[in-house]
Amino acid sequence: MTQITQAFIFAAGRGERMRPITDTIPKPLVKIKGKAIIDYAIEKLDQIPSIKKIIINGFYLADQIEDHIKKLRNPKIIFSRELEKIETGGGLVFAEDLIDLNQPLLTVNGDILWLDDLNAPDINLMRKSWNGRQEDILLGLKKTEDYFGYEGNIHGGGDFNLVGDRLFRFSDEAMSHAYVGLQVINPKILAHAPNKCFSMSHYYKAAVAEGGLVHRIKGVELRGKYFHISNIAAIKNTERNL
Repeated sequence: MTQITQAFIFAAGRGERMRPITDTIPKPLVKIKGKAIIDYAIEKLDQIPSIKKIIINGFYLADQIEDHIKKLRNPKIIFSRELEKIETGGGLVFAEDLIDLNQPLLTVNGDILWLDDLNAPDINLMRKSWNGRQEDILLGLKKTEDYFGYEGNIHGGGDFNLVGDRLFRFSDEAMSHAYVGLQVINPKILAHAPNKCFSMSHYYKAAVAEGGLVHRIKGVELRGKYFHISNIAAIKNTERNL
């Protein structure tokens, strides 16, 4: 099993679909059953002994993110304050000096919440599935019908079709699996960043295009129960089923 020593939590976004709550509170700090969403992820990362560093970025209402982190008094956490909107990929490039580029990096969306299968925690499944000799990105996926609260993308389905660990992406059809916001990457791909402001989806799209930038991308179907918290209604819906 791969020893993952570092993680990055994306917490810089605006959370547009959860307005007006996110007009005054960054989405990762929205509470589910009295606990900030981001704290659920931090607790899971703390359960992995090999993870010694947790980088958390912030831009929108960054003072609140930083203050929350300070109150946790977790020595593993490093805050990366961004100076402008640069999206997820840009956030990793901005924090490159904090990342060990020679080690795999686990990234977690700041608004992800899940319950693990007690016999097989999904971060361990990601670690077991990662092979840096064979891939540069490993995406955590769920079947769309198993992703609680997920309503699909513009085509009514997920983000990829998954066959074994191979990903297939088609722009004009509903696909079977959705990306849940948990991935492992080879940080060296950041050397091929397209510009200062870009989403990590740049790599996903390029990876499946002929002659694309990143050719080595795989997926793993996760076993936990994942909650898609996209809007205000999803908060209560998640609390009823958590």
